Amino acid sequence: YGLWQFDEFILICIFSSVRSSGANIVWVYSSLLLQKLSSSSMMGRVFGVDYALAMLSESASALLAGVLQDDAGMSAAQVSLV
Repeated sequence: YGLWQFDEFILICIFSSVRSSGANIVWVYSSLLLQKLSSSSMMGRVFGVDYALAMLSESASALLAGVLQDDAGMSAAQVSLV
C-alpha cells in the first residue's frame, strides 16, 4: 500500500526509469567510442581517467549539495533545482 496509492509516485517511477535508461545508453556508447578510438596499449589508462573523472564529478556534486544545505541554508528541494 503506502506510496503506491498516489498517482504521482507511479509517474515518478516511470520517468525515473526512462531517465536512467537514457543515462545508461549514453554511458555505454561513450565507453564504446573510447574503446574504438584509443589504442590497446592506452586503453586501461583511458578508462581509468574516465572512471576517475566520473567519480570526481559525483563526489564534487555531493560536496556542493552539502555545502549549499549547511552553509547557504538551502533546503534539499532548493538544492535539487540548482
